[in-house]
Amino acid sequence: MPNWYVLHLKANHENVAEKYLNGTRIEHFLPRYSVKSRRKDRKHALVNRPLFPGYVFVRLNLQSEQKTRALRSPGAVKLVGFNTSSASVVPDDVVESLKILVKDGSAVKPHPYLDAGRRVNIMDGPFKGASGFLDRRGRKNRLVVTLELLGRSVSVPVEEEDVELAD
Repeated sequence: MPNWYVLHLKANHENVAEKYLNGTRIEHFLPRYSVKSRRKDRKHALVNRPLFPGYVFVRLNLQSEQKTRALRSPGAVKLVGFNTSSASVVPDDVVESLKILVKDGSAVKPHPYLDAGRRVNIMDGPFKGASGFLDRRGRKNRLVVTLELLGRSVSVPVEEEDVELAD
């Protein structure tokens, strides 16, 4: 049964690796977000950046040739794991939540890694079906999806009435 894993890439190889993976039968996911360009000649242009620079999610069976094919991606370094001998599985619900959040790339943005907080589910609105942690540090509520394996988080604004505490 295939599982989601994180493929670590050399710096700035996300697009090349994604193009290579598009030509294979390996399911993959490169979450992106939109941000205004800071270059002087493109003051108001939006650019798409990887949400997790240097990483792409791949769904594969480690016991098949898919692992070798994924590791042949341009710029591929290794499959990420907590110990050096094996790759760690990324839970399906984390990847599905990330897919929901990046549908509208303008709302999602990188967020400081959260270690603790109340787990919530989004019951209504544009991010319905996503789950994560509620962050109330500012004036707005944000849903934070944390990827423990990478020690990174992303967040989107949510309305309080759309949020329900998870069991």
